[in-house]
Amino acid sequence: MLSLGQARDRAFTLLETVIAASISALFLGSLFTMNTSSMQTIKMAREVAWASQILQQRVEGMRIANWHQVTDANWIRANFLNTDAPGSDGLKNLSETLTLIPYGSGATSTTQLMRANGSTTIVAQNQSLLTESAIKVIWTVNFTGAPNSRNSTRQTVAILAKGGVAK
Repeated sequence: MLSLGQARDRAFTLLETVIAASISALFLGSLFTMNTSSMQTIKMAREVAWASQILQQRVEGMRIANWHQVTDANWIRANFLNTDAPGSDGLKNLSETLTLIPYGSGATSTTQLMRANGSTTIVAQNQSLLTESAIKVIWTVNFTGAPNSRNSTRQTVAILAKGGVAK
């Protein structure tokens, strides 16, 4: 038979049990918080990857087009920006801005097109881009993303030369 002193040494007190439960609750709470943060980071990375894919597809499309097409804002609006880029359905409030700037010359006038809500508008148009030997293409994608529906922007810049790189 155990005496009263020995029984007390082998059992947990109420205070020890409360402390152990509190530590367990803190651990589980931090684990859930870390999980939520990780999921937001994964969602943000996925959205940035989609935006980068859109930019890459758009610039590659510009590289495939001939010089007359690349420098004509009406052709770009009617044939290139007439549809959403593949993969863009995963981004909220997506808008694209294409800016064409003469490169390597003294001209400063630009051509700019914007696509938002399924329609494309020509903001500014430089009719003399066709006579330039190279243009700087700046493509910007804006969207609302994680975390907390913040505005995000991705941008790429490419230089396209008349006649290709070798000339």
